Amino acid sequence: MMAGDAVREFIDQIDAIAESSSVDVLIHSTGGDPLAAWKLMSLLRERFETVAVLVPFMAFSAATIFALGADEVVMHPHASLGPIDPQITITQADGSQRSFAFEDVGAFLRFLNNEVGLTEQATVSAVIDKLFSVVDPVHVGAAKRASELSTEVGERLLQMHMTSDEEKAQAKVIAERLNKKFFAHADAVSRSRARELQLKIADNNPQLERLIWEAFCGVESYMELRKPFIPMHHFLQNGGAPVATAAAPLVLPLNAPQDVQNNLWNHVAQQALAGMAAPGIEVAYTLVNGLIESPRAASENRTIGKMSAARVGGGEIQLSAVDSSIEWAKVDMPEEKP
Repeated sequence: MMAGDAVREFIDQIDAIAESSSVDVLIHSTGGDPLAAWKLMSLLRERFETVAVLVPFMAFSAATIFALGADEVVMHPHASLGPIDPQITITQADGSQRSFAFEDVGAFLRFLNNEVGLTEQATVSAVIDKLFSVVDPVHVGAAKRASELSTEVGERLLQMHMTSDEEKAQAKVIAERLNKKFFAHADAVSRSRARELQLKIADNNPQLERLIWEAFCGVESYMELRKPFIPMHHFLQNGGAPVATAAAPLVLPLNAPQDVQNNLWNHVAQQALAGMAAPGIEVAYTLVNGLIESPRAASENRTIGKMSAARVGGGEIQLSAVDSSIEWAKVDMPEEKP
């Protein structure tokens, strides 16, 4: 995810480049903060005369906004950009979360007018009241502002390299299309579709495309992007398996004396209580959330923590995890071979 905390790491990368008037940035991201995208591309445009963005697989949402600021975008045949309509997530009264975009509200109103044919003010007002009972009007306003911001930032970035009056007008149209002309936030914009939208997509180059795909596969493997992090699975595979081993059921002979049965049951109960009171097994974990690297420097955003589990009443396994740090950290670069 693109976020403001990556800016400082990005600056270190830029400062490490001694002499160059151009730069290529390979990006893989599902999105994030559009203002972070604006800041990152602004830093590049201040330092370099030409900027190219390489997209091997995904550059959605805020990552698409970032790519709009490039002089050209090199897209692998597998690559996709995406709409730039921001999604607002709200917490409802029952604690559940709901995500929506401002365009969802507009689509609902068009549905009332065009499909249902509601025109009477009293009826429309009643339906709007029902809508606002589900979504706070303040959240609708926030979604509207976020939508306008996304379009405006996209237009600004395009105009960094579309400088004539005609191109500036075209930049506005492109940004508005990316914001308002898609029916789903996850709608993939392929290379051919991006060209239809008049984005500056580089000509096909199989050799370069092969190289950027290889680079992406290396990042994908290192960050384990194809391996979902399942806490219980990680715990059991890294030393926590004994917690999952249930005690064998106690089987008493039918003719066992009552005092023997009582003693055995008391012993089992004491063992169970001791097990519940004993500290659970702890297993450490490290997740790589983000990576910024070049041949000159590298840093990654890591989540480090510990998880523990213990059997509770009823025999269920209760797992808890505590993050001890979530931060960017420098990565040691391999020594160059002589």
